[in-house]
Amino acid sequence: MPHYASACPIGIFVVDESGKLKEKILFPKNPDKIAEKLKAFESGKEVAELAEMKKKFPNLETKQPNPASEFLQKNFRTLAIELKFCKDTAELNKLIGEVALARTKTKISQTEKRDKLIVQTISALNDLDKILNMMSERLREWYGLHYPELKIVDHEKFAAEVSEKGLRENFQNFKSSMGMVLSEVDLETVRSYSKTLKENYGLKKNLESYLSKAVPQEMPNLNALLGHLLAARLLALAGSLEKLAKMPSSTIQLLGAEKALFRFLRAERESNRRRGGPQFGGEKIRPPKFGILFSHPAINTAPENKRGKIARLLSSKLTIAARADFYTKEDRGEQMKKEFEESLKEILSHA
Repeated sequence: MPHYASACPIGIFVVDESGKLKEKILFPKNPDKIAEKLKAFESGKEVAELAEMKKKFPNLETKQPNPASEFLQKNFRTLAIELKFCKDTAELNKLIGEVALARTKTKISQTEKRDKLIVQTISALNDLDKILNMMSERLREWYGLHYPELKIVDHEKFAAEVSEKGLRENFQNFKSSMGMVLSEVDLETVRSYSKTLKENYGLKKNLESYLSKAVPQEMPNLNALLGHLLAARLLALAGSLEKLAKMPSSTIQLLGAEKALFRFLRAERESNRRRGGPQFGGEKIRPPKFGILFSHPAINTAPENKRGKIARLLSSKLTIAARADFYTKEDRGEQMKKEFEESLKEILSHA
């Protein structure tokens, strides 16, 4: 004889095909745990109570709706009182409300996508870049008082060398310097600062490493077209993957160029009153053709007269990529990249 199982806020119940109750296992009287078990049951995951039922009823049917769900719909309030799960209707109503609240909290937490983490990471990376530049310039000026002849172009290497070697006499090929002599206290202060700067460069690498893994997982199509850093920066400008997916290609093309666009619109508004082309400082102002997308090598290495067309091509592909990443989660990155590169060659081949 077939048996059917269904769940309600007080537990899991089994009935036969006639709707007669055959078995029951009550949940622990905890709203958060009840919400968790109901969610697992509804999603088809195995819960401990259901596993126990299946030992006794090998052919147990759990697909909803079924006779068990119909039985509970009619009787679960009565059962809650009779089984002393709740002492009265008021307590049962309070429990149901708490379970509903717990389930709502779970749903809200699950709507927060990983793209929000990517936005925070790239924002932190942008902040860190500014800090590193300021600290590096400060270290160069500071240590330059001691060894102005030191020629190391790379900021990170400069910080590492100063942190490690300290005194100018410890540098290879040092002969003489016109810089001032540092006391032991002066030197330790500079070295401590350079060590902190070196550690911050390590933090930057960690953030970039995280993005190199998170962006392809969350946005494989955008990553294929832009790379993980530019894709993350575009996402941060949009605010979220959902917002980016809903943007037309013309808006995506100008993300990051808001100041230039507003300046053009102000000039255009002024020109409408004066009857002439948009002017600023005696020169005509043209609307921006791209924002952050200019950092894409296909645009910034192209001839100037083709950059606008390439930007339009890229933004149209990004619109499709963003929608695929948000709505379908289908990875078509390699195909999109190939199509973009073919269209790019066509644009560049024409005079």
